[in-house]
Amino acid sequence: MAAALERALGSVTAGEAAAVPVLVLGPAGSGRTALLLRAALAGGGDGPRALFLAPSPLPGLPGGDDGGGSNDPRALQRLELRYPPSLGALGRELGAAAARPRPPGLLLLDGMERYLGGAPGAPARLAALLLEAARSPGPPRPPAQVLASLRLPPPGPHVLPALRRYFPAECRLRPAPGAPLRLRVRLTRPGPPPQRWRLRFGPHGRFRVAPADGDSEGDEDTDPDEDGDGDEAWG
Repeated sequence: MAAALERALGSVTAGEAAAVPVLVLGPAGSGRTALLLRAALAGGGDGPRALFLAPSPLPGLPGGDDGGGSNDPRALQRLELRYPPSLGALGRELGAAAARPRPPGLLLLDGMERYLGGAPGAPARLAALLLEAARSPGPPRPPAQVLASLRLPPPGPHVLPALRRYFPAECRLRPAPGAPLRLRVRLTRPGPPPQRWRLRFGPHGRFRVAPADGDSEGDEDTDPDEDGDGDEAWG
């Protein structure tokens, strides 16, 4: 299920991506929402039908010709935006989507942290809801691709370990030091070596992507802050 994300980042090997759910991680203001929207619109009119879920309405869609499909009216016709305000409402939206005669082929959830609350079992419940909706009932069909974003630091030390049981792939966004509109992106999933890109944001939520193969600066496998301790590390 990393295929949609790789298309959004311009990877020529997107068709070979493993069908695993992807967790998009980054601090506040790191472009998680913009990246999910670009993944939803990637491919223009030829991409899968996409359901984008978030706890509150978006201020707007990325505009302009950034190469991500956001200016293609056919891509916008594939995109459905829904804003369930609670975990219960989110579960109902996902259940309704899975029961459609033509369920979406791409499920995107933005702002996971706002659905978790403080309950220890909430991360596992939320992940299970997403993956169950991806395996819609009815005639056999490939599962929907799943992309979900989580703000770092997470809202508790139990959150990331629980989510990683359900999300084998991770896309990590890191603002470049001293350049908040430039980010490093690292995608890891079982099997292939990590992939890296550089993002540069412009007006209206647009961003440009460039490959950064071999550039491992700041892309350590682990982060001292990933369990929610030491918030200052994420600025």
